[in-house]
Amino acid sequence: MNPDLERQLIQTCIDLRERRTTTLAEAGGLAMPERYTDPVRFQRELEKLFRRLPNPVVHSSEIAEPNSFQVVETALGSLVISRDADGRSHALRNACRHRGAQVASGSGCAKRLTCPYHAWSYTLDGQLASVPGKGNCFPDLVEADNGLIEVPSVEKYGLVWVCPEAADAADAEQRLDSHLGDMADHLEWMDLTGSKVFKRSSKLWQGNWKLFAEGGLETYHFAYAHKSTIAPYFYNNTAVIDQVGRHFRVVMPTRALDGITSVAGQDVSLHDYTHTLFLMLGGGAFLVQEKHVDWILFRPIAADQTEIITISLIPADADLNDAAVQAHWQKNHDITVMTLDEDWALGASIQASLASGALPHVQYGRNEWALRVFEDQVDELIGY
Repeated sequence: MNPDLERQLIQTCIDLRERRTTTLAEAGGLAMPERYTDPVRFQRELEKLFRRLPNPVVHSSEIAEPNSFQVVETALGSLVISRDADGRSHALRNACRHRGAQVASGSGCAKRLTCPYHAWSYTLDGQLASVPGKGNCFPDLVEADNGLIEVPSVEKYGLVWVCPEAADAADAEQRLDSHLGDMADHLEWMDLTGSKVFKRSSKLWQGNWKLFAEGGLETYHFAYAHKSTIAPYFYNNTAVIDQVGRHFRVVMPTRALDGITSVAGQDVSLHDYTHTLFLMLGGGAFLVQEKHVDWILFRPIAADQTEIITISLIPADADLNDAAVQAHWQKNHDITVMTLDEDWALGASIQASLASGALPHVQYGRNEWALRVFEDQVDELIGY
């Protein structure tokens, strides 16, 4: 994102604040309850979005060292995201090639991943390294053909992305670039390569993943849903909302803009005056704050169930051995989780209403146009 665009977005925030409004469409819209309750539709979303599109799964700092790994649960199942002895990242199916037991859990560093069932072991690039009793029990086994199954992936912008439909790593990168489009510039601007993971928090919520994703596409709710947390720091129902290809950018001005009427010709940064949310189709969201980024992942479990993972990405040079620094980032993480939980709880309440048949439809105002466009994007990708 270039400085001219940052200045333009900040000025638009000021103009909207002065007019006490937000980015508006010509008309609102309606959505049917089936969008959030139909299990057939949900399965199509899993197949067409979460099992086909490039999706980020770990931050590079989580597998910073050679022979390190992080196990993640995804729409593809359990994956071991690893960095081999030569420093290359891999996305491996967490299933032993013998009888399918998971070979790893959690995270750590190890030269071998050893299945706890019969001790078949694998190097961190997925190659089968040893089979107890191979000569007698598996005399015809070809080790080279029985490594952990690899899902095509690419490491870029400080993240490891799985690209399930890619033929190889080069194809994965091409597919990622095509999927991101202009979002690539925004990912560069976030400088996630200069970050590290402070903490992951996750919780299972009773609601459709789209309800939770859509919550970030408007700020009409700030004064009410977040009245006890962040509402005093923002302008209610004021945001610059744009599409970025398939994805969305929501620039939410903070009260740091109080008293400022123009930034023309000034050297200004979005970091100083806004929180900016980037919602990526199929890939979660990035909430860019003044000095860090919160990465939010939505893992669909069922039509009415979603695991939401919140990952705090802080400056890579933050000294977490310093008690004050540790406490600062823990407080930031706790505030983010508490605030987002307010959104997720409301999403779960909407799910309960829709599942009960309480409403014939839900309504979107002109200020909620991005929810309708998001729905259109999903419909196009799943063929509805």
